Amino acid sequence: MLEKIKVKPISETLQYILAHQSSVVRFGDGEIDLINGTSIPYQRYDRELAKRLKDILQLPSSEKLLVCLPDVFEHLERYNSNACLFWESHFKKYQTFYQVVCHSAWYGSTFLSRPYIDLQDKSQSAAYFTAIRRLWDNREILIVEGETSRSGVGNDLFANAKSVSRIICPSKNAFTHYETILGKVTAQAAGKLVLSMLGPTAKLLSYDLSQKGFQAIDLGHIDSEYEWFKVQATHKIKLDHKHTAEFNADEGILPVEDASYYAEIIDTVGVSLPKRGETNLKKDKPLISVIVPVYNVQNYLKRCVDSLLNQSYTQLDIILVNDGSTDGSGPICEDLARQDKRIRVFHQENAGVSAARNFALRQAQGDYVTFVDSDDFVEESYLDHLYTALHKNDADIAICNFTSFNEERQSFLFFLKSEDYFEKTYTVQEWLGQETMARYNMYLVFAFSPLKLFKRELFEGIYFPLHRVREDDATIYKLYLKAKRIAYINEGTYYYSQRSDSLSHTVMQADIATMISNAEERISLLALLGYDISQHVVSYLQRLYKCQKDALNAGQIELYAQLSTKINLYEHYRQKEN
Repeated sequence: MLEKIKVKPISETLQYILAHQSSVVRFGDGEIDLINGTSIPYQRYDRELAKRLKDILQLPSSEKLLVCLPDVFEHLERYNSNACLFWESHFKKYQTFYQVVCHSAWYGSTFLSRPYIDLQDKSQSAAYFTAIRRLWDNREILIVEGETSRSGVGNDLFANAKSVSRIICPSKNAFTHYETILGKVTAQAAGKLVLSMLGPTAKLLSYDLSQKGFQAIDLGHIDSEYEWFKVQATHKIKLDHKHTAEFNADEGILPVEDASYYAEIIDTVGVSLPKRGETNLKKDKPLISVIVPVYNVQNYLKRCVDSLLNQSYTQLDIILVNDGSTDGSGPICEDLARQDKRIRVFHQENAGVSAARNFALRQAQGDYVTFVDSDDFVEESYLDHLYTALHKNDADIAICNFTSFNEERQSFLFFLKSEDYFEKTYTVQEWLGQETMARYNMYLVFAFSPLKLFKRELFEGIYFPLHRVREDDATIYKLYLKAKRIAYINEGTYYYSQRSDSLSHTVMQADIATMISNAEERISLLALLGYDISQHVVSYLQRLYKCQKDALNAGQIELYAQLSTKINLYEHYRQKEN
Protein backbone atom coordinates (compact mmCIF):
# COMPACT_ATOMS: atom_id res chain seq x y z
CA MET A 1 0.00 0.00 0.00
CA LEU A 2 2.76 2.49 0.89
CA GLU A 3 4.30 2.06 -2.59
CA LYS A 4 1.45 4.29 -3.82
CA ILE A 5 3.12 7.25 -2.05
CA LYS A 6 5.37 8.70 -4.77
CA VAL A 7 8.50 10.57 -3.76
CA LYS A 8 10.78 12.21 -6.32
CA PRO A 9 14.45 11.16 -6.07
CA ILE A 10 16.97 13.64 -4.62
CA SER A 11 18.22 14.86 -8.01
CA GLU A 12 14.72 15.53 -9.37
CA THR A 13 13.72 17.26 -6.15
CA LEU A 14 16.70 19.62 -6.37
CA GLN A 15 16.03 20.36 -10.04
CA TYR A 16 12.42 21.24 -9.21
CA ILE A 17 13.43 23.62 -6.39
CA LEU A 18 16.01 25.35 -8.58
CA ALA A 19 13.61 25.71 -11.50
CA HIS A 20 10.68 27.12 -9.49
CA GLN A 21 12.42 28.86 -6.56
CA SER A 22 10.25 26.71 -4.31
CA SER A 23 10.12 26.84 -0.56
CA VAL A 24 10.68 23.45 1.06
CA VAL A 25 9.17 21.64 4.05
CA ARG A 26 10.81 18.30 4.91
CA PHE A 27 9.06 15.65 7.02
CA GLY A 28 11.08 12.92 8.71
CA ASP A 29 10.49 10.37 11.45
CA GLY A 30 10.69 13.04 14.16
CA GLU A 31 7.83 15.07 12.74
CA ILE A 32 5.70 11.94 12.34
CA ASP A 33 6.37 11.07 16.00
CA LEU A 34 5.35 14.56 17.09
CA ILE A 35 2.15 14.51 15.04
CA ASN A 36 1.26 11.26 16.76
CA GLY A 37 1.82 12.60 20.24
CA THR A 38 5.43 11.62 21.02
CA SER A 39 8.19 14.00 22.13
CA ILE A 40 11.55 13.79 20.35
CA PRO A 41 15.04 14.66 21.65
CA TYR A 42 15.02 18.32 20.52
CA GLN A 43 11.33 19.11 20.75
CA ARG A 44 8.82 18.13 23.39
CA TYR A 45 5.30 17.35 22.20
CA ASP A 46 3.07 20.40 21.75
CA ARG A 47 -0.55 20.05 20.59
CA GLU A 48 -0.51 23.23 18.48
CA LEU A 49 2.79 22.30 16.84
CA ALA A 50 1.51 18.78 16.08
CA LYS A 51 -1.69 20.14 14.51
CA ARG A 52 0.17 22.61 12.32
CA LEU A 53 2.62 19.96 11.17
CA LYS A 54 -0.22 17.62 10.23
CA ASP A 55 -2.02 20.40 8.33
CA ILE A 56 1.12 21.18 6.30
CA LEU A 57 1.80 17.49 5.62
CA GLN A 58 -1.63 17.16 4.00
CA LEU A 59 -0.97 20.00 1.52
CA PRO A 60 -0.31 19.05 -2.12
CA SER A 61 3.19 19.78 -3.39
CA SER A 62 3.36 22.86 -5.61
CA GLU A 63 5.82 25.25 -7.21
CA LYS A 64 5.33 27.60 -4.27
CA LEU A 65 5.79 25.02 -1.50
CA LEU A 66 7.37 21.61 -1.94
CA VAL A 67 6.30 19.09 0.69
CA CYS A 68 8.90 16.35 1.17
CA LEU A 69 8.81 12.82 2.59
CA PRO A 70 11.60 10.27 3.04
CA ASP A 71 12.41 8.54 -0.23
CA VAL A 72 11.94 5.08 1.29
CA PHE A 73 8.47 3.91 0.30
CA GLU A 74 9.99 1.83 -2.48
CA HIS A 75 13.51 0.69 -3.41
CA LEU A 76 14.60 0.68 0.22
CA GLU A 77 17.59 -1.44 -0.81
CA ARG A 78 19.36 1.80 -1.82
CA TYR A 79 20.11 2.40 1.85
CA ASN A 80 22.44 0.65 4.30
CA SER A 81 21.30 -2.09 6.67
CA ASN A 82 20.88 0.18 9.71
CA ALA A 83 18.73 2.62 7.74
CA CYS A 84 16.66 -0.24 6.29
CA LEU A 85 16.05 -1.69 9.72
CA PHE A 86 15.02 1.69 11.07
CA TRP A 87 12.58 2.52 8.29
CA GLU A 88 11.03 -0.95 8.29
CA SER A 89 10.32 -0.52 11.98
CA HIS A 90 8.99 3.00 11.35
CA PHE A 91 6.60 1.80 8.62
CA LYS A 92 5.36 -1.02 10.81
CA LYS A 93 4.42 1.54 13.44
CA TYR A 94 2.96 4.25 11.18
CA GLN A 95 1.66 2.42 8.09
CA THR A 96 -1.96 3.31 8.80
CA PHE A 97 -1.06 6.93 9.49
CA TYR A 98 0.63 7.35 6.10
CA GLN A 99 -2.28 5.69 4.32
CA VAL A 100 -4.79 8.03 5.96
CA VAL A 101 -2.87 11.31 5.77
CA CYS A 102 -0.59 11.29 2.70
CA HIS A 103 -2.71 11.74 -0.45
CA SER A 104 -0.66 14.21 -2.51
CA ALA A 105 0.02 13.06 -6.09
CA TRP A 106 3.74 13.32 -5.38
CA TYR A 107 6.29 14.56 -2.85
CA GLY A 108 9.82 15.88 -2.88
CA SER A 109 12.58 13.93 -1.14
CA THR A 110 13.30 14.74 2.49
CA PHE A 111 16.73 13.24 1.84
CA LEU A 112 17.84 16.24 -0.20
CA SER A 113 19.56 17.12 3.09
CA ARG A 114 20.70 13.52 3.77
CA PRO A 115 22.50 12.64 0.50
CA TYR A 116 25.43 10.65 1.88
CA ILE A 117 25.81 8.64 5.08
CA ASP A 118 22.83 6.24 4.83
CA LEU A 119 23.26 5.50 1.12
CA GLN A 120 24.54 2.05 0.16
CA ASP A 121 26.13 3.47 -3.01
CA LYS A 122 27.74 6.83 -2.24
CA SER A 123 29.15 7.43 -5.74
CA GLN A 124 26.45 10.01 -6.58
CA SER A 125 26.88 12.03 -3.38
CA ALA A 126 29.36 14.51 -4.90
CA ALA A 127 26.86 15.36 -7.63
CA TYR A 128 24.09 15.76 -5.04
CA PHE A 129 26.13 18.26 -3.02
CA THR A 130 27.03 20.19 -6.18
CA ALA A 131 23.32 20.45 -7.01
CA ILE A 132 22.42 21.47 -3.44
CA ARG A 133 24.95 24.29 -3.42
CA ARG A 134 23.48 25.68 -6.66
CA LEU A 135 20.38 26.62 -4.65
CA TRP A 136 22.24 29.52 -3.02
CA ASP A 137 24.90 30.19 -5.67
CA ASN A 138 25.66 33.94 -5.61
CA ARG A 139 22.62 34.63 -3.41
CA GLU A 140 22.29 36.39 -0.08
CA ILE A 141 21.30 33.80 2.50
CA LEU A 142 19.84 34.08 5.99
CA ILE A 143 20.56 31.05 8.18
CA VAL A 144 18.15 30.37 11.04
CA GLU A 145 19.62 27.70 13.31
CA GLY A 146 20.11 26.41 16.84
CA GLU A 147 22.93 27.77 18.98
CA THR A 148 25.05 24.61 18.58
CA SER A 149 24.42 24.04 14.85
CA ARG A 150 27.14 26.35 13.41
CA SER A 151 26.25 25.27 9.89
CA GLY A 152 29.07 25.88 7.43
CA VAL A 153 31.60 26.67 10.13
CA GLY A 154 34.86 24.92 9.31
CA ASN A 155 33.77 23.90 5.79
CA ASP A 156 32.94 25.51 2.43
CA LEU A 157 29.25 24.55 2.30
CA PHE A 158 28.13 28.18 1.88
CA ALA A 159 31.32 29.57 0.32
CA ASN A 160 29.54 30.21 -3.02
CA ALA A 161 26.83 32.39 -1.42
CA LYS A 162 26.98 36.14 -2.04
CA SER A 163 26.62 36.81 1.70
CA VAL A 164 25.70 34.98 4.89
CA SER A 165 23.79 36.28 7.91
CA ARG A 166 22.49 34.30 10.89
CA ILE A 167 19.75 34.37 13.50
CA ILE A 168 20.60 32.05 16.41
CA CYS A 169 17.76 30.29 18.27
CA PRO A 170 17.48 27.64 21.03
CA SER A 171 18.67 24.17 20.07
CA LYS A 172 15.81 22.58 22.03
CA ASN A 173 12.10 23.40 22.03
CA ALA A 174 12.47 26.29 19.59
CA PHE A 175 8.70 26.26 19.00
CA THR A 176 8.27 27.96 22.39
CA HIS A 177 9.74 31.09 20.76
CA TYR A 178 8.11 30.64 17.36
CA GLU A 179 6.25 33.94 17.01
CA THR A 180 9.39 35.88 17.96
CA ILE A 181 11.51 33.83 15.54
CA LEU A 182 9.03 34.35 12.71
CA GLY A 183 8.89 38.08 13.37
CA LYS A 184 12.67 38.54 13.40
CA VAL A 185 13.21 36.38 10.31
CA THR A 186 10.48 38.21 8.41
CA ALA A 187 12.14 41.54 9.24
CA GLN A 188 15.47 40.34 7.76
CA ALA A 189 14.32 38.11 4.87
CA ALA A 190 13.79 40.68 2.09
CA GLY A 191 15.89 39.75 -0.96
CA LYS A 192 17.38 36.71 0.81
CA LEU A 193 17.08 32.93 0.64
CA VAL A 194 16.17 31.69 4.13
CA LEU A 195 17.85 28.41 5.14
CA SER A 196 16.56 26.92 8.39
CA MET A 197 18.14 24.20 10.54
CA LEU A 198 15.74 24.24 13.46
CA GLY A 199 14.04 20.85 13.70
CA PRO A 200 10.22 20.73 13.54
CA THR A 201 10.03 24.52 13.98
CA ALA A 202 11.75 24.90 10.59
CA LYS A 203 8.72 23.30 8.90
CA LEU A 204 6.37 25.99 10.17
CA LEU A 205 8.89 28.68 9.30
CA SER A 206 9.20 27.53 5.68
CA TYR A 207 5.44 27.38 5.25
CA ASP A 208 4.69 30.75 6.87
CA LEU A 209 7.48 32.52 4.97
CA SER A 210 6.31 31.02 1.67
CA GLN A 211 2.87 32.51 2.34
CA LYS A 212 4.52 35.91 2.84
CA GLY A 213 6.27 35.69 -0.53
CA PHE A 214 9.76 34.60 0.66
CA GLN A 215 11.71 31.50 -0.38
CA ALA A 216 12.61 29.37 2.65
CA ILE A 217 14.23 25.95 2.59
CA ASP A 218 14.25 23.57 5.54
CA LEU A 219 17.76 22.07 5.33
CA GLY A 220 17.96 20.09 8.54
CA HIS A 221 21.16 18.05 8.94
CA ILE A 222 22.85 19.08 5.70
CA ASP A 223 25.97 20.35 7.50
CA SER A 224 26.67 17.02 9.26
CA GLU A 225 26.18 15.15 5.99
CA TYR A 226 28.60 17.51 4.24
CA GLU A 227 31.23 17.10 6.96
CA TRP A 228 30.98 13.30 6.69
CA PHE A 229 31.15 13.51 2.89
CA LYS A 230 34.27 15.69 3.00
CA VAL A 231 36.17 13.07 5.05
CA GLN A 232 34.53 10.11 3.25
CA ALA A 233 33.23 8.70 6.53
CA THR A 234 31.73 5.20 6.45
CA HIS A 235 29.70 5.80 9.62
CA LYS A 236 28.41 8.76 11.61
CA ILE A 237 31.26 10.60 13.34
CA LYS A 238 30.86 13.05 16.22
CA LEU A 239 31.86 16.63 15.33
CA ASP A 240 33.67 18.33 18.21
CA HIS A 241 32.87 21.98 17.41
CA LYS A 242 29.20 21.82 16.41
CA HIS A 243 26.00 19.82 16.62
CA THR A 244 26.17 16.41 14.95
CA ALA A 245 23.13 14.75 13.41
CA GLU A 246 21.78 12.00 15.71
CA PHE A 247 24.43 12.69 18.36
CA ASN A 248 21.79 14.37 20.42
CA ALA A 249 23.51 14.95 23.73
CA ASP A 250 25.19 18.12 22.43
CA GLU A 251 27.54 17.93 25.41
CA GLY A 252 31.20 18.88 25.32
CA ILE A 253 31.02 20.91 22.13
CA LEU A 254 34.23 22.88 21.75
CA PRO A 255 34.29 26.67 21.26
CA VAL A 256 35.07 28.21 17.89
CA GLU A 257 37.42 31.08 17.18
CA ASP A 258 35.96 31.80 13.74
CA ALA A 259 35.61 35.60 13.59
CA SER A 260 33.51 35.45 10.42
CA TYR A 261 30.93 33.24 12.16
CA TYR A 262 30.39 35.78 14.93
CA ALA A 263 30.29 38.61 12.39
CA GLU A 264 27.46 36.86 10.52
CA ILE A 265 25.17 36.78 13.57
CA ILE A 266 22.66 39.63 13.24
CA ASP A 267 20.17 38.60 15.94
CA THR A 268 19.34 35.99 18.57
CA VAL A 269 16.11 34.59 20.02
CA GLY A 270 15.95 32.98 23.46
CA VAL A 271 19.71 32.41 23.78
CA SER A 272 22.73 34.24 25.09
CA LEU A 273 25.51 33.74 22.63
CA PRO A 274 28.84 32.68 24.17
CA LYS A 275 31.84 34.90 23.72
CA ARG A 276 34.57 33.74 21.45
CA GLY A 277 36.86 31.31 23.22
CA GLU A 278 34.08 30.12 25.55
CA THR A 279 31.97 27.00 25.29
CA ASN A 280 28.24 27.32 25.82
CA LEU A 281 27.97 23.80 27.17
CA LYS A 282 29.16 22.24 30.42
CA LYS A 283 32.13 19.95 30.18
CA ASP A 284 32.83 19.51 33.85
CA LYS A 285 31.37 16.03 34.27
CA PRO A 286 32.88 12.82 32.91
CA LEU A 287 31.21 10.31 30.60
CA ILE A 288 29.22 7.46 32.16
CA SER A 289 28.73 4.25 30.15
CA VAL A 290 25.31 2.71 30.86
CA ILE A 291 25.23 -0.98 29.93
CA VAL A 292 21.80 -2.44 29.12
CA PRO A 293 21.61 -6.12 28.07
CA VAL A 294 18.46 -6.70 26.00
CA TYR A 295 16.59 -9.96 25.53
CA ASN A 296 12.89 -10.24 24.61
CA VAL A 297 11.73 -7.14 26.47
CA GLN A 298 9.80 -5.33 23.75
CA ASN A 299 7.08 -4.29 26.21
CA TYR A 300 9.53 -2.70 28.66
CA LEU A 301 12.57 -1.55 26.66
CA LYS A 302 11.41 1.93 25.64
CA ARG A 303 10.37 2.71 29.21
CA CYS A 304 13.84 1.75 30.40
CA VAL A 305 15.74 3.75 27.78
CA ASP A 306 13.46 6.79 28.07
CA SER A 307 14.24 6.92 31.79
CA LEU A 308 17.96 7.01 30.91
CA LEU A 309 17.55 9.70 28.26
CA ASN A 310 15.68 11.82 30.79
CA GLN A 311 18.51 11.74 33.35
CA SER A 312 19.57 15.08 34.80
CA TYR A 313 23.11 13.75 34.31
CA THR A 314 23.44 13.99 30.51
CA GLN A 315 27.01 12.87 29.77
CA LEU A 316 26.00 9.34 28.86
CA ASP A 317 27.24 6.53 26.64
CA ILE A 318 24.23 4.18 26.55
CA ILE A 319 25.13 0.71 25.24
CA LEU A 320 22.27 -1.60 24.23
CA VAL A 321 23.39 -5.19 23.56
CA ASN A 322 20.61 -7.14 21.86
CA ASP A 323 21.32 -10.72 22.95
CA GLY A 324 19.57 -12.56 20.11
CA SER A 325 16.03 -11.38 20.95
CA THR A 326 13.26 -13.20 19.08
CA ASP A 327 10.61 -10.51 19.66
CA GLY A 328 10.64 -6.88 18.48
CA SER A 329 13.44 -5.77 20.83
CA GLY A 330 16.09 -5.50 18.09
CA PRO A 331 14.19 -3.00 15.90
CA ILE A 332 13.19 -1.03 19.01
CA CYS A 333 16.90 -0.70 19.89
CA GLU A 334 17.64 0.67 16.42
CA ASP A 335 14.68 3.04 16.60
CA LEU A 336 15.88 4.43 19.93
CA ALA A 337 19.45 4.84 18.67
CA ARG A 338 18.16 6.78 15.69
CA GLN A 339 16.52 9.26 18.03
CA ASP A 340 19.50 9.88 20.29
CA LYS A 341 23.10 9.11 19.43
CA ARG A 342 24.16 8.81 23.01
CA ILE A 343 22.76 5.33 22.35
CA ARG A 344 24.90 2.68 20.65
CA VAL A 345 23.39 -0.65 19.61
CA PHE A 346 25.12 -4.00 19.19
CA HIS A 347 23.54 -7.28 18.14
CA GLN A 348 24.86 -10.72 19.07
CA GLU A 349 23.62 -14.29 18.94
CA ASN A 350 21.97 -15.34 22.17
CA ALA A 351 24.74 -16.01 24.68
CA GLY A 352 23.27 -14.82 27.96
CA VAL A 353 23.42 -11.70 30.12
CA SER A 354 27.04 -12.28 31.18
CA ALA A 355 28.26 -12.37 27.59
CA ALA A 356 26.25 -9.22 26.81
CA ARG A 357 27.72 -7.34 29.79
CA ASN A 358 31.27 -8.51 29.02
CA PHE A 359 30.93 -7.38 25.41
CA ALA A 360 29.57 -3.99 26.47
CA LEU A 361 32.43 -3.51 28.93
CA ARG A 362 34.86 -3.86 26.03
CA GLN A 363 32.94 -1.20 24.09
CA ALA A 364 32.48 1.23 26.99
CA GLN A 365 33.97 4.70 26.48
CA GLY A 366 33.07 6.24 29.83
CA ASP A 367 35.24 6.87 32.86
CA TYR A 368 32.47 5.24 34.88
CA VAL A 369 30.23 2.23 34.26
CA THR A 370 26.78 1.29 35.46
CA PHE A 371 24.32 -1.51 34.65
CA VAL A 372 20.58 -1.22 34.12
CA ASP A 373 18.37 -4.22 33.34
CA SER A 374 16.22 -3.63 30.28
CA ASP A 375 12.88 -4.26 32.00
CA ASP A 376 13.72 -1.89 34.86
CA PHE A 377 13.74 1.93 34.92
CA VAL A 378 15.20 4.75 37.00
CA GLU A 379 14.34 8.16 38.41
CA GLU A 380 15.62 11.30 36.68
CA SER A 381 18.12 11.93 39.50
CA TYR A 382 19.45 8.37 39.61
CA LEU A 383 22.86 8.82 37.99
CA ASP A 384 23.33 12.38 39.22
CA HIS A 385 22.99 11.25 42.83
CA LEU A 386 25.32 8.29 42.33
CA TYR A 387 28.00 10.40 40.65
CA THR A 388 27.75 13.14 43.28
CA ALA A 389 28.11 10.61 46.12
CA LEU A 390 31.10 8.95 44.43
CA HIS A 391 32.82 12.23 43.59
CA LYS A 392 32.40 14.07 46.90
CA ASN A 393 33.53 11.04 48.94
CA ASP A 394 36.47 10.18 46.68
CA ALA A 395 35.01 6.68 46.34
CA ASP A 396 35.50 4.06 43.64
CA ILE A 397 31.93 2.75 43.80
CA ALA A 398 28.64 4.50 44.60
CA ILE A 399 25.55 2.46 45.50
CA CYS A 400 21.86 3.19 46.10
CA ASN A 401 18.80 1.12 47.04
CA PHE A 402 15.80 0.18 44.91
CA THR A 403 12.02 0.28 44.76
CA SER A 404 9.99 -2.63 43.40
CA PHE A 405 7.40 -2.14 40.67
CA ASN A 406 4.74 -4.82 40.25
CA GLU A 407 4.02 -5.14 36.53
CA GLU A 408 0.77 -7.04 36.98
CA ARG A 409 -0.75 -4.48 39.33
CA GLN A 410 1.15 -1.52 37.84
CA SER A 411 2.00 -0.31 41.32
CA PHE A 412 5.10 0.61 43.29
CA LEU A 413 6.08 -1.39 46.37
CA PHE A 414 7.96 0.96 48.68
CA PHE A 415 9.91 -0.37 51.64
CA LEU A 416 11.93 2.81 52.29
CA LYS A 417 10.40 5.84 54.01
CA SER A 418 11.71 9.39 53.95
CA GLU A 419 13.10 8.92 57.44
CA ASP A 420 15.15 5.95 56.21
CA TYR A 421 17.33 8.18 54.05
CA PHE A 422 21.01 8.33 54.90
CA GLU A 423 24.39 8.59 53.22
CA LYS A 424 27.48 6.79 54.43
CA THR A 425 30.96 6.02 53.16
CA TYR A 426 32.23 2.52 53.94
CA THR A 427 35.62 0.87 53.97
CA VAL A 428 35.74 -2.39 52.02
CA GLN A 429 35.63 -4.43 55.24
CA GLU A 430 32.62 -2.47 56.50
CA TRP A 431 30.76 -2.86 53.23
CA LEU A 432 31.44 -6.59 53.01
CA GLY A 433 29.54 -6.87 56.28
CA GLN A 434 26.36 -5.65 54.54
CA GLU A 435 26.04 -8.98 52.74
CA THR A 436 24.31 -10.38 55.80
CA MET A 437 22.07 -7.33 56.47
CA ALA A 438 18.33 -8.00 56.05
CA ARG A 439 17.27 -4.46 56.96
CA TYR A 440 16.49 -2.27 53.94
CA ASN A 441 17.05 -5.39 51.77
CA MET A 442 20.78 -4.68 51.96
CA TYR A 443 21.67 -8.31 51.22
CA LEU A 444 19.97 -7.87 47.83
CA VAL A 445 21.60 -4.51 47.20
CA PHE A 446 24.97 -6.08 47.97
CA ALA A 447 24.96 -8.57 45.07
CA PHE A 448 22.74 -6.93 42.43
CA SER A 449 24.76 -5.57 39.44
CA PRO A 450 22.53 -2.48 38.95
CA LEU A 451 22.16 0.20 41.67
CA LYS A 452 25.89 0.93 41.35
CA LEU A 453 28.28 3.32 39.63
CA PHE A 454 31.79 1.92 39.20
CA LYS A 455 35.06 3.45 38.18
CA ARG A 456 35.66 1.68 34.91
CA GLU A 457 39.23 0.75 35.83
CA LEU A 458 37.88 -1.69 38.47
CA PHE A 459 36.82 -4.08 35.69
CA GLU A 460 40.37 -4.70 34.49
CA GLY A 461 40.73 -8.49 34.67
CA ILE A 462 37.19 -9.05 35.99
CA TYR A 463 34.37 -10.48 33.86
CA PHE A 464 30.94 -11.97 34.45
CA PRO A 465 31.03 -15.81 34.30
CA LEU A 466 29.37 -17.31 31.19
CA HIS A 467 26.50 -19.80 31.25
CA ARG A 468 25.98 -19.42 34.97
CA VAL A 469 22.98 -18.26 36.96
CA ARG A 470 23.56 -15.75 39.76
CA GLU A 471 26.39 -14.19 37.77
CA ASP A 472 26.09 -10.99 39.86
CA ASP A 473 26.74 -12.87 43.07
CA ALA A 474 29.94 -14.32 41.58
CA THR A 475 31.29 -11.02 40.29
CA ILE A 476 30.32 -7.88 42.18
CA TYR A 477 32.12 -8.70 45.42
CA LYS A 478 35.41 -8.89 43.48
CA LEU A 479 34.93 -5.26 42.45
CA TYR A 480 34.36 -4.32 46.10
CA LEU A 481 37.71 -5.88 46.95
CA LYS A 482 39.46 -3.62 44.41
CA ALA A 483 37.86 -0.42 45.76
CA LYS A 484 39.35 1.89 48.37
CA ARG A 485 36.01 3.40 49.50
CA ILE A 486 32.34 2.72 48.79
CA ALA A 487 29.72 5.48 49.01
CA TYR A 488 26.15 4.43 49.82
CA ILE A 489 22.85 6.36 49.52
CA ASN A 490 19.80 4.77 51.10
CA GLU A 491 17.23 5.92 48.54
CA GLY A 492 15.21 3.83 46.09
CA THR A 493 15.75 5.67 42.79
CA TYR A 494 16.11 2.43 40.80
CA TYR A 495 12.82 0.68 39.95
CA TYR A 496 13.07 -3.10 39.87
CA SER A 497 10.45 -4.81 37.70
CA GLN A 498 8.55 -7.62 39.44
CA ARG A 499 7.20 -10.02 36.81
CA SER A 500 5.27 -13.26 37.12
CA ASP A 501 7.89 -15.40 35.30
CA SER A 502 8.76 -18.48 37.32
CA LEU A 503 11.80 -20.76 37.31
CA SER A 504 11.54 -24.36 36.15
CA HIS A 505 12.70 -27.13 38.47
CA THR A 506 15.83 -27.55 36.37
CA VAL A 507 16.67 -23.87 36.64
CA MET A 508 15.86 -23.91 40.33
CA GLN A 509 18.32 -26.72 40.90
CA ALA A 510 21.07 -24.84 39.06
CA ASP A 511 20.17 -21.65 40.95
CA ILE A 512 20.45 -23.30 44.36
CA ALA A 513 23.69 -25.06 43.53
CA THR A 514 25.25 -21.88 42.18
CA MET A 515 24.15 -19.82 45.16
CA ILE A 516 26.01 -22.18 47.46
CA SER A 517 29.14 -22.45 45.30
CA ASN A 518 29.30 -18.64 44.96
CA ALA A 519 29.20 -18.26 48.75
CA GLU A 520 31.90 -20.90 49.18
CA GLU A 521 34.13 -19.22 46.61
CA ARG A 522 33.71 -15.81 48.23
CA ILE A 523 34.43 -17.08 51.75
CA SER A 524 37.53 -18.89 50.53
CA LEU A 525 38.88 -15.78 48.81
CA LEU A 526 38.11 -13.50 51.76
CA ALA A 527 39.83 -15.90 54.15
CA LEU A 528 42.85 -16.07 51.85
CA LEU A 529 43.04 -12.25 51.82
CA GLY A 530 42.84 -12.07 55.61
CA TYR A 531 39.33 -10.62 55.99
CA ASP A 532 37.12 -11.44 58.97
CA ILE A 533 34.77 -14.11 57.57
CA SER A 534 32.74 -14.89 60.68
CA GLN A 535 29.58 -13.10 59.51
CA HIS A 536 29.93 -14.56 56.02
CA VAL A 537 30.06 -18.07 57.48
CA VAL A 538 26.86 -17.39 59.45
CA SER A 539 25.20 -16.15 56.26
CA TYR A 540 26.46 -19.19 54.36
CA LEU A 541 24.92 -21.54 56.93
CA GLN A 542 21.60 -19.69 56.64
CA ARG A 543 21.78 -20.16 52.89
CA LEU A 544 22.42 -23.87 53.31
CA TYR A 545 19.35 -24.35 55.52
CA LYS A 546 17.13 -22.30 53.18
CA CYS A 547 18.36 -24.05 50.04
CA GLN A 548 18.01 -27.46 51.70
CA LYS A 549 14.34 -26.67 52.38
CA ASP A 550 13.80 -25.31 48.84
CA ALA A 551 15.41 -28.40 47.30
CA LEU A 552 13.16 -30.70 49.34
CA ASN A 553 10.02 -28.75 48.41
CA ALA A 554 11.04 -28.86 44.74
CA GLY A 555 11.61 -32.63 44.88
CA GLN A 556 15.32 -32.28 44.13
CA ILE A 557 16.37 -35.20 46.31
CA GLU A 558 19.98 -35.46 45.08
CA LEU A 559 20.56 -31.78 45.69
CA TYR A 560 18.83 -32.07 49.08
CA ALA A 561 21.26 -34.83 50.02
CA GLN A 562 24.29 -32.79 48.94
CA LEU A 563 23.20 -29.81 51.02
CA SER A 564 22.41 -32.02 54.00
CA THR A 565 25.94 -33.43 53.86
CA LYS A 566 27.43 -29.91 53.97
CA ILE A 567 25.22 -29.00 56.95
CA ASN A 568 26.12 -32.19 58.80
CA LEU A 569 29.83 -31.59 58.22
CA TYR A 570 29.57 -28.04 59.53
CA GLU A 571 27.61 -29.10 62.64
CA HIS A 572 30.06 -31.93 63.28
CA TYR A 573 32.96 -29.48 63.05
CA ARG A 574 31.29 -27.05 65.46
CA GLN A 575 30.61 -29.82 68.00
CA LYS A 576 34.22 -31.00 67.75
CA GLU A 577 35.47 -27.43 68.19
CA ASN A 578 33.39 -26.99 71.33
